[in-house]
Parts: sequence; structure tokens; C-alpha cells
Amino acid sequence: MKAEDKTAIPRVRIAVIGHADVGKSALTVRYLTGRFIGEYRSNTDLLYNKTITLETGLTEVEIVDVYAGSVDGDEQNEFPMEQVLWADACMIVYNITQRTSFEYAAKCLAEFKSLQNAPTAYLVGNKADLDHLREVHEKEGAALAAASSIGFCEVSVAEYTPTLYKAFEKLIIDSKARPQKQNRKFSVSKMLGNLIGNNSYGQKSLGVINHQGTVVPCHKGELHKSRVLKRRQGFTATTSL
Repeated sequence: MKAEDKTAIPRVRIAVIGHADVGKSALTVRYLTGRFIGEYRSNTDLLYNKTITLETGLTEVEIVDVYAGSVDGDEQNEFPMEQVLWADACMIVYNITQRTSFEYAAKCLAEFKSLQNAPTAYLVGNKADLDHLREVHEKEGAALAAASSIGFCEVSVAEYTPTLYKAFEKLIIDSKARPQKQNRKFSVSKMLGNLIGNNSYGQKSLGVINHQGTVVPCHKGELHKSRVLKRRQGFTATTSL
């Protein structure tokens, strides 16, 4: 009976994409835990899984933090097509102190326009606390988002920013209102297990999201052949946040 209840929980898949070192991992963990960790070192995509409570019931949220390569490498210039096609929604992140990251965000949005049934998108300018180093004006970000008819905000992941939670919530709500994609899968070469356990932000945004739930372990293998993860390989690595 419990397995049937689990498969009935609606699922929203979000890909967080952007140029290297824009703060995608910090942004994702800030949303999931309410905490800030400033240093991340990874050479692969990371998948986070959490069940949250909406006024309408439970929603399972899967967030892929898409690896963009090193700052000096060329990998970040590639559009992550596989992850985007997998996702119901994409959060495109740039660093307001790095114009090249904004140009990459613009490139991604241009790619979105060529896709049929493109996922819902939202543009986020990160590191707003470093305004004195700004290379991209807020009005430029707003204009880019408006040209693509998507939402936009600037945030500082290093600081508590309710606007960030609202951005994620809008993506989740808008995605739930659209038909879900079928038969989506991609391989993630490394996943993060047990991030937090039970966690509550103690906050409500938009009047609809209750940030309570658990982050459950994610395992290596083919992800979405069915409604459950079939290939469980006992990936036990955990992170204490």
C-alpha cells in the first residue's frame, strides 16, 4: 500500500544550469536546506531529491545541479540538452559580477526557443551582495527574461533571500500545471545521498509552500525507467550540512 501511495505523489524535475562558478550548487542547497555553503568542488552532475508539502498535498522534487566544466575549460560552452529535455523546469543562473556568465545564460535561452515543448524556465542573477563588483545591471537581466517571457530575480545565495524560494516555488507550481513529459531519463555519474534528513525552513512563501520534508538517498544508475529507482547500488556517501 505504501508503494502505491509513493507512486501517486506528483513529481517535478528541475535542472539548474549556468556557467561555471555562478553558485548553482550553493543556490540548490540553500533552497533545500536554508543553509549556505560557499565552497563546492565537483566534476559531475548532482541529483537532489526531496519531498515537499504544498497546500494541495505532497510533491516530489528532483533537482539536477548541472556540471558546467571549469572556468578555463570549454565544457561550460555546451548547452546541456540531455538534462533540459529531462526537466519539467529549468533555473538558469548567472553571476552579476561575471558578464561571460550572463552571455551564457542568454545563449541557453536562445537554445530554449528552438525546442518544442521547452520546459518552464526562470532566470536568476546570483551574488547580488557583490553589487560593488557588478558587471551586469539588473535591468539587463530583467530585459533578457522579458524577451523570453519568463520570470526573473536577483538574489544573494550567501544571504537568506526569500525571493529565491519564491522562484523555485513558481517553477514547481507552473510545472505542475503543465502536462508531464513521459519516458525521460539520463545518466548521472554521481549522486548525493542523504543531505539533511528532516528539515524545516520555518518559512512560508507565496502562501502555498510549506518547506518541510526529507531529502532521500539517490543512487547511481539509469534514473527514470519507471516511477521508482530500480537499480539500487547502495551508494552510501553522505554529506553533513
